[in-house]
Amino acid sequence: MATPLQMRLKHLMQEKNLRTSDLEKLAGLKMSAVRNIMLGKTKHPKAETLQAIAEVLGCAIADLLGKESTKEEGNLSPKVERPQLLVDAAKTLVSLLETNDCNLTLDQACLIIKETYAYSTQNESDGIDEQFAKWFFSKQKCS
Repeated sequence: MATPLQMRLKHLMQEKNLRTSDLEKLAGLKMSAVRNIMLGKTKHPKAETLQAIAEVLGCAIADLLGKESTKEEGNLSPKVERPQLLVDAAKTLVSLLETNDCNLTLDQACLIIKETYAYSTQNESDGIDEQFAKWFFSKQKCS
C-alpha cells in the first residue's frame, strides 16, 4: 500500500512531467534518493530531502506529507487530527523565538507551525520532531 508521501510524489511528478531521475537531479539529491522513497525503502526521509523535493515541485513539505491533495480539495487545509500535537508545535516555535531572539512575520510563524505539525504527524512518535522544527526555523529570515 502506498503512503501519502508516495502518492503525492507520484501525482506531482506526473503534473510536472518529471521522471524520478529528473527530480533527483533538479533537487540536487543523491541518485536513487527519490526512488527509495517511492519504493518504500526510505520510510522517513530527512527534512533536507523533503525540502529539496518540495522546492522543485513547487509545493510545501506539508503538501508532500498531506493525506489529501489540496488542489483536489479546492485548496482546503488538511484537518487537524491531533490537536495536542498542533499546540506542541506552537509551543516549540515560541521556545525557538525566545531562545533565538528572533522576530518573524505572522505568515512565517504560521508556516513553521504548519510544517512542524505536518512533518511530526508522519513520525511514529507521539511528539514534535524537534530537530525538524529547529532546522525549518533556521531557514526563516528573522528581522
